[in-house]
Amino acid sequence: MSEFRLGVVGDLHTHWDDVDVRQFDQSNYDLLYFTGDLGGGTPDSTIRIARVMSRLSKPALVMPGNNDTIDTVELAAELTHRAGLATLSGMRTQANYRETRSPNVQLCGYSTHRFRREHDLDVTLIAARPHSMGGPDLSFPEYMLETYGISSMQDSEQRLLSLVDQAESEQLIFLSHNGPKGLGAGHQDLWGADFKPDGGDWGDPDLAAAVTYAVQQGKRVLAVIAGHMHLRTRSGTDRKWRAAVNGIHYINAAKVPRIFNSDDDVQRHHLAVVIRSDGVEVCEVLVGEGD
Repeated sequence: MSEFRLGVVGDLHTHWDDVDVRQFDQSNYDLLYFTGDLGGGTPDSTIRIARVMSRLSKPALVMPGNNDTIDTVELAAELTHRAGLATLSGMRTQANYRETRSPNVQLCGYSTHRFRREHDLDVTLIAARPHSMGGPDLSFPEYMLETYGISSMQDSEQRLLSLVDQAESEQLIFLSHNGPKGLGAGHQDLWGADFKPDGGDWGDPDLAAAVTYAVQQGKRVLAVIAGHMHLRTRSGTDRKWRAAVNGIHYINAAKVPRIFNSDDDVQRHHLAVVIRSDGVEVCEVLVGEGD
């Protein structure tokens, strides 16, 4: 049985360097997925991390997070390691934005990515709304309109539904920065609002609608993979990082910081997702500094 191996790296928040580049380039993953928030909340820090990410030889998709609302053309240029930005000038419509893709590291969002293995594996990854802060309202509406032509949550939902319709594969995996609405309102739920005293479901309603629509259309949704809501809550408790609901794996990869000291080494966190025709396996991975 053939398989597709996806390495998922949660919100970086500057925790990425050349050691990560070496380790992932030597890994057996077919593709890497980054859930976003590359820098520390400033354009300079995001650009600095993007430049290091551009050194990857391993193919990768990067979902811009809510901390990554800098010029999309500039960010794409840094990730694809292009010295001159002039070749990308004017590429701000969604149609032209797709042309900035690279064989290696590329931005994703409102896009589909199909992967096939022999005769028994055919899966489409649907990259959902970029830059989400979560909750019921569209984040950064002016920026989203200028960059993606999205002016409302309804626009975003319709764009996602159209991506489901375009997907030729029966099996789908949704990729996002923030997860979908509907998985709980408690502080420790996958995308529960730990920053509110009474909690609340802080998932994306447009993503939830797209997942529901895909199932209604007879698609098999294998997983929804996101980050954003840190696995260590503001009260110091641990958030759930995965759940299985109606056969769909919901995965939150946002362990922050993802690089940390252990008793005898420096550990680097990511998730390994193995996709086969009969389902999905997911596990946490800690890689030591010298591995």
